Amino acid sequence: MSDDIRNTIEVLAKKVAAKEEEANKLKKLINELCAEENIQVRYPNIVEVSGSLGALRADQFYGQTLTAAIRNYLEQRKASGLGAASLNDIYAAIRDGGYKFESKNEDNAKISVGNTLRKSSSIFHRLPNGQYGLLVWYPSAKAKPEEVPTKKKSNRTKRSAVPSGDAEAETASGEATLALAKTQVTNQEIRETILEQTGEFQGSDIQSLVEKKFPAKELPPTKVPTVVFILKKKGLIKEVSPKSGSKPAIYIKI
Repeated sequence: MSDDIRNTIEVLAKKVAAKEEEANKLKKLINELCAEENIQVRYPNIVEVSGSLGALRADQFYGQTLTAAIRNYLEQRKASGLGAASLNDIYAAIRDGGYKFESKNEDNAKISVGNTLRKSSSIFHRLPNGQYGLLVWYPSAKAKPEEVPTKKKSNRTKRSAVPSGDAEAETASGEATLALAKTQVTNQEIRETILEQTGEFQGSDIQSLVEKKFPAKELPPTKVPTVVFILKKKGLIKEVSPKSGSKPAIYIKI
């Protein structure tokens, strides 16, 4: 085989990979819109361009919440065709990726990872083999019933006359649970950021503004395009110039 043919094959293969990646982005956008309308996602099993996970950067998960670090690591595995991971693998990966545990004891740090995986059953899902993936990967799976706070309501009724110290502890626990559920930027927060703009803007501009505005929260890559699409359909923003090749679309608030 000549060098010219080999080079042509490599060029065409790269174009195929780029097209597949572009198709996956569109599928993820459609899934986000389905979630926005509370209907079943159209593409539950998106096949990412496969490859090796590669080495993690030493600062990859630095400054992130534990939930966000675990979720980002699992998403990176999925994108590399590796899928779910064991508790030990998850712990080692986010540790090597720069996540700062409160405890210096390895066993205690692993326990905190395990607790986060179990308590956040609306985000993470434990497989029969003991490994963990993201619940969104498994459309037929459901979050564990322990997430439904029915018992907590009963306990609060019974504890109406408990000492103030216990009541404060219960309140702190509830606040911690609420904070855990707010680790991701909401569509409303992105919407408000977009509608604050006074001139022309691109999707990447909103991405940067949201990341600066909410540094402690996770921002999935499909969130901003989803909200932009919704606002455009509702007539709140308009497209000044469409996307053309590598040139992104430009928008303005109406």
